[in-house]
Amino acid sequence: MSAVLLSLLAGGVATSATVVLAAAADCGTSQQCNVNPPPGFQGTGWAPAAVPRGVQAALNYWRQMSWPNWRNVGQRGAAFQVENYHDQRGNHHEGWIETGGQYQDHGDRLRTFLNIGYGGRAENYQGTFQEYYGSVYPSNPERSHISTGNFRIVRAINTGDVFVSIDHYSTFRYVGRM
Repeated sequence: MSAVLLSLLAGGVATSATVVLAAAADCGTSQQCNVNPPPGFQGTGWAPAAVPRGVQAALNYWRQMSWPNWRNVGQRGAAFQVENYHDQRGNHHEGWIETGGQYQDHGDRLRTFLNIGYGGRAENYQGTFQEYYGSVYPSNPERSHISTGNFRIVRAINTGDVFVSIDHYSTFRYVGRM
């Protein structure tokens, strides 16, 4: 433990945020670090969380499309057809993904996670975040009014740090830089 962290603990005046900040600063991006991410988060820059199976297909499509964002596709609801084929039985299949616009990060949860060193070298991140819906839909969700569910992908536009939420932003999984 760093001398700063030991002195904070000995003085009894450190808050849990101070302890986490000091421990993360001492840790850096070392794979030997045992500091857990803040509450409500899984994964770190040195040990990313696994991508939930239900989100993986949408994540792959967004990566293949080079992560369109609110600067070049509109604020919300830009839908993209990613599948359009007939199977061997003649059944027609479509797949659509949709953006959710700029993610506001109310409460600065993601920005704080990055700023205290848990992400992939993104300390002092001041940029914006893009929201992507984390499912592949059978038709255009904007036209068919399909419920978009709770799966969300959020990406820091300037750094490429990616978070996944399966419960509509209650908790996040840091899945790495993409």
